[in-house]
Amino acid sequence: MPKRLSYFAFLLAFGLFVFLLVTISSYHIRHTVLNGGFWSPAIAAEPLSVNFGDVSVADDLHREITVKNTGWGALVFESVRPSCSSCIVIHSYPKEPIPPGKQGKIEFSLDLSRQRGNVDTSFIIVSNVESQKAVLVKVTANILDVVE
Repeated sequence: MPKRLSYFAFLLAFGLFVFLLVTISSYHIRHTVLNGGFWSPAIAAEPLSVNFGDVSVADDLHREITVKNTGWGALVFESVRPSCSSCIVIHSYPKEPIPPGKQGKIEFSLDLSRQRGNVDTSFIIVSNVESQKAVLVKVTANILDVVE
């Protein structure tokens, strides 16, 4: 009888150990790895600053920047917003998720119709990256009054 009791106590202790091990590891995976841990996306935009230099009103100031997903999850753009709606026009940005290792393009232009002199503006890329929710891209130009 004592052998059976010690065998039963051993099985009970071993079962409790396995149960705790599985519970703790599944909690860890659920709350660290899957929720913004290992499988999260990361964003790298290039260039982060665009300087058009001296430009005239007649110049076409259409540019694009490259945005790469350097993480392990799908990168999704929530919005791309100019800080000054009368200065920058966002023409296109990726609407579909960008897979890990792939890249997309954001096309924009500087609206010269109401601007003169030094223009220092920016636009914000808002994405699903938890560690870097927004990326700021600076845009500068010196708009001359005369058409060259």
